[in-house]
Amino acid sequence: MRTARSQQSLSYPLRLPDEAQADALRLLDVSREVINTVIASLWDRLDEFVTRTNAYAYKQVEEMIAPPVVHGHRQWRCEAEQAGRILRGQAERKKQFLLILPLLEQGMIIPKSENKRGGKNRKAIREALTHLRDAQTDAGNAVELQSLIEQSCNFYLANGCFPDTYEEMQPVPVLKAGILPYAGDDGPTMGQTYRLALDLDQKQLTLALRTPDESGTWGRNWREKTVQMALPEVVVARIQAGKWLSPSLREIIEPDATRYAVLDFIVEVPVEQQALWSEMQTVLGFDWGVRQFLTASIVDLDGHQVGRPFFLDAGPFDGTQARTRRQIDQLKAKVARLEKQRDRFPVDDPRRKPSVQQLVVLRREIARCWGKYEARNQDLAHLAANVLLVLATAFGCDLMAGESLKSMKSTGRGRDAKGRWRNWRNNAQVRGELWRVLRYKCHLAGIRLEWQQPRKTSHTCPRCGSPANTYRSPAHVDKVENWGAWLVCSNPDCQWNGSRDYAASINIARLGATFIRHAQVTGRRYHPSIAETAVKAVSYIGAVAVLRLPPPVPRDRLLYAGRIYCNGWRNAVKLRSSYATATMLRLCG
Repeated sequence: MRTARSQQSLSYPLRLPDEAQADALRLLDVSREVINTVIASLWDRLDEFVTRTNAYAYKQVEEMIAPPVVHGHRQWRCEAEQAGRILRGQAERKKQFLLILPLLEQGMIIPKSENKRGGKNRKAIREALTHLRDAQTDAGNAVELQSLIEQSCNFYLANGCFPDTYEEMQPVPVLKAGILPYAGDDGPTMGQTYRLALDLDQKQLTLALRTPDESGTWGRNWREKTVQMALPEVVVARIQAGKWLSPSLREIIEPDATRYAVLDFIVEVPVEQQALWSEMQTVLGFDWGVRQFLTASIVDLDGHQVGRPFFLDAGPFDGTQARTRRQIDQLKAKVARLEKQRDRFPVDDPRRKPSVQQLVVLRREIARCWGKYEARNQDLAHLAANVLLVLATAFGCDLMAGESLKSMKSTGRGRDAKGRWRNWRNNAQVRGELWRVLRYKCHLAGIRLEWQQPRKTSHTCPRCGSPANTYRSPAHVDKVENWGAWLVCSNPDCQWNGSRDYAASINIARLGATFIRHAQVTGRRYHPSIAETAVKAVSYIGAVAVLRLPPPVPRDRLLYAGRIYCNGWRNAVKLRSSYATATMLRLCG
């Protein structure tokens, strides 16, 4: 997402009424077949999609191939639009693959032994990525590069060699669930594949879709078969503030194989204007914690810490997710045993039937668990992004500084299984989702979001800038631990000590303040490192900016068993600070 854009597109899935489901699913089925045929036919011409000859993907596809099945010209354009979008995305991914291709070597693979199966050498992968990390590149590219290296290593483990080309490694990306964008049609009033009308006073839309009947015939009276759908208040508000774009029809397949169609209603809304560099005074820094999910601190450009730190603790949430992962592992073990039992008999042997029937049930349950697991991660990412935005707004911060995604580890860290689980979850899953969500929410709110170089931010004193050691706790300062939760400054004249996560959040905020000062002087962006002399040390002034707290709203029981939980997340996610209880309740509500 380019932050210079003045508009942001938001998508809201609206489930179609039951009476329209059969026709919509039939439409998605026939469209999926055409889209997959086009993708497979043009897969060997993937390089041609690197250069975009037209803004609309369907125009580029039309120049290269004729419709494999005649469904009508506008219908074909919509199908070609989806195929072109997929091929363009794969072409961009192939460009990234060419960057990592020279780095692929056998040192990334741990060979198989008598007592241990083969696997990936995480350390070698991280070292290879280090050579590709440029301080001025987008943080999201590092995640894509790591994903490609991991996929190449998986290819090696399966085939005994690394892929020579992207096409050799990547299967043809055909659709498993149908999706049909209507961007290739002539609009909601003149469209030849759909018609759509809005009634904002009644908060509803009227929709008609051109669909085939059960015999595959495309009728001419489709405009008369309309359905009404309720519009949520948030969608009505977004429409009134912006403009709505061509929707998309999409299929959702539940773990139990239930299928239904939704209309992705897309609204383009204006974003808040970002503050000028010269107007910025404070920055919010946040760190992915060792003990806490997130820690946030606020620093001004004069080198003063403004206000007290905030700790977002998702420990109970971790337990829920860990239990779900454990359940998935147990189900996978059962699947492996049943597969082994099934394979004892020939293919046509009726004794295979009990195992086959149980495997269907177990795999369906695994898919259901993964769905719950991923949905919870997405919910936590949205919650954390909202908390950071509330804090930034309350303290008047126009810039938010966070640890770069380039520091994402593939392996966990911690003293025990719980520690390894917590940090693997932070690094590998919610972290990437949070960054994605935070980017578009900051863009909407007019707050700049900049990643900072995380190196040594967890081992540097925020008060004097000297190197610092970390320990298990304040009571165990006799033994240095690299992933310890307590930081102690090594400067005998300073000896500042505190939570490692707290110190890291301050240091990242210091980097953000230096980033602002450099932009104010030169007009250019520069991401400094914590060791540079331009990064000012921070002093705690004891004063607090006037908090622009949100208005009171009806909320759940936030105070429970002496702890303050985020609204709707009781016994799951806590927000902690040393502010008064009344202030914390306002923030959490």
